[in-house]
Amino acid sequence: MSSPLRAIVAMAFLSGCAPSPPSHLEQITRAELDQRLDKATASAPGVVFGAIWRDGTTVLTAAGEADLRTGRKMTPETPFAWFSVTKLFTATAIMQLSERGLIDLDAPVGKYLPEIHLRRDGREATVRELLSHTSGMPNPIPITWVHLANEPGPGLDGMIRQRVGTDPKLDSVPGTKIAYSNLGYLLLGKIVERVSGTPYERYVTENVLTPLGCRTSGFAVPPDRATGYQNKWSFTGLAVWMLDSRFFGGTVGGYLETRPFTVDGAPYGGLNGPVDCLLRFARMTLAQGEGANGRVLSAASVQAMLTPSVMRDGRPGALVFGLAWRLDKIDGEPYADHEGGGGGYCSELRLYPRLGYAVAVIATETSFPTDGLVRLVVR
Repeated sequence: MSSPLRAIVAMAFLSGCAPSPPSHLEQITRAELDQRLDKATASAPGVVFGAIWRDGTTVLTAAGEADLRTGRKMTPETPFAWFSVTKLFTATAIMQLSERGLIDLDAPVGKYLPEIHLRRDGREATVRELLSHTSGMPNPIPITWVHLANEPGPGLDGMIRQRVGTDPKLDSVPGTKIAYSNLGYLLLGKIVERVSGTPYERYVTENVLTPLGCRTSGFAVPPDRATGYQNKWSFTGLAVWMLDSRFFGGTVGGYLETRPFTVDGAPYGGLNGPVDCLLRFARMTLAQGEGANGRVLSAASVQAMLTPSVMRDGRPGALVFGLAWRLDKIDGEPYADHEGGGGGYCSELRLYPRLGYAVAVIATETSFPTDGLVRLVVR
């Protein structure tokens, strides 16, 4: 496979979640929701849908199979790989440490990571700019940023040495352009470690997952995680096996299955867990920072994460990001969301703050179109 074609295939396989055109909000009944999920299994072996209201009212349902080879059924409790939705949890850790006075969001990154120089044209990127994807950090295709679950990975320090270095070339002057970057979140994870004195994974588990009540979520790959799949007959499915055959099993039911693996560099995409934990995170946000087992964030921090970022000169960006959250509107209704996906999984968490409502969808197919489900309001 040529290098350009390999890059295209890798991008399709590892980026996940097919983009969808804007749609309309749609109110449906629970019975209609179950029908939608049954239809959705034509696009993925298994799908889980969750919705939660500010008062805690919850809808959880699943369809399809978690593993086609064994016939294991999908359930609302089935854990998945979240990939980039993890960034919301990394950003939450940064905001907690900011509340404690250990991080100044507007300080240069070099204050906390003096060995790394994020400068261009005399400007140095700030912590806030890493959070809002305005730092100028590049976003190379994560073509080899994975390892099998039963093998050791490079760790956060190793990833930063390999992928960032000490003097990375920025794609733009900090604070002048919004451009999504996984690398920026590697650095945010390292800042969490540096200022807290605690390994990133342990900090997030103890200070974010535990107060949320997410007992079955974490960075280790659970043995009952749903198997990831790639449509065998798609362009990506026909060529992706050439990337690294160690990560792929056989084919079943028209899908190429992936073997248990995890990403290198947990802060940008390493969490696993059931939909329930994403709903707990969403409800915490709707409740102005109060989690199931205690306060996770202050109301001010929640608001800051949901406030559109601007460039240093006050201009809005072409894309609209808060701190980690992407911000948009549908039918005039504001929402905040984050997608994640790759290697046979696709996930999206969408928050409708004005409605006091949130939706989470996870599916076991790389390019599953989540838009048709996250715009549903269950009556």
